[in-house]
Amino acid sequence: LIADEYPDLGQSGGMWVSGVAVRAPGAIRDAHRRYLEAGADIITTATYQASASGYIAAGLAATEAEADALLAATVVLAVEARAQFIQAQGEAAQQQRQPLIAVSLGSVGATLGDCSEYTGKFGQGLTTQDVYEFHLRRFAMLARCLDTAELRGQIDLLAMETIPSAEEASAIVRALDRLDQDGVVLPAAWIAFTTAATSQTGLGEPIEDAVRAATSSPRVCAVGINCVPTHIVPGLLANIARVSPVPVVCYPNGQTWQGSASAWGDASTQVSPADYAKSAMEWVQNGALVVGGCCKTTPEHIRTLAEAAACSGGSPSSCCAPPA
Repeated sequence: LIADEYPDLGQSGGMWVSGVAVRAPGAIRDAHRRYLEAGADIITTATYQASASGYIAAGLAATEAEADALLAATVVLAVEARAQFIQAQGEAAQQQRQPLIAVSLGSVGATLGDCSEYTGKFGQGLTTQDVYEFHLRRFAMLARCLDTAELRGQIDLLAMETIPSAEEASAIVRALDRLDQDGVVLPAAWIAFTTAATSQTGLGEPIEDAVRAATSSPRVCAVGINCVPTHIVPGLLANIARVSPVPVVCYPNGQTWQGSASAWGDASTQVSPADYAKSAMEWVQNGALVVGGCCKTTPEHIRTLAEAAACSGGSPSSCCAPPA
């Protein structure tokens, strides 16, 4: 949404929407509110690419303390948007609908700016231990932010998004468990994988192995897929639901991303809101409990999806919206 409606904001030194949140916070707050007004039950923060090293490399922060402040300020935008939305509903509606906020954190590849979050082939000589330590540092950074007066008790979930491999999922789980052992409290997490195939991860491992890796920790409350083309979703969900011991989340793209060209497909690959909602009802039948939208899904996609869910008797249980 932000990339389409505010093209002049640019990519913010590889930080994408996380950089936009620093340069134009009003645009992000407005995007959150528009998705809530469209019917989203869960909104995700504009922090997908955020990391201390990323903020510093982009020239947005000079120290880790300044990076912490930027991350916290970006998460606050979602909190403010939810508060504004709830206030505008009126007392009766407030008792019926209390949207959730999930802090979005992407693959280590999402912070490298080389699209390796889709393949799991991370450059810069990163080892498995490096990936683990990256997630451990970023989780610790987030924990500091969530323990501030503005954010304490405000965040419901942690969304680990666009994870390309079982190997990275294992590193994430290991980092979550380490913090848990150290008494560092974070919200329960979901882990969502990305791929271009129905039976394997972006790196090429069996998707069932990735699900088992992701759900090996009690800190993980759900598993699923995001940032994938809609046509592979039914097969993927069937494979995931067959082995997952936890609820399944599903939020594909509204247009096909051509990874080899690092570009979106032509107009013929766009999915209309009506077609997206129709497909989403099938995703529920394939095992998804929470459905929503990732890249190129607009508030109109979410509105149509929410209306379809209401007509079907309230299933899926939740509609998840992207921040931009």
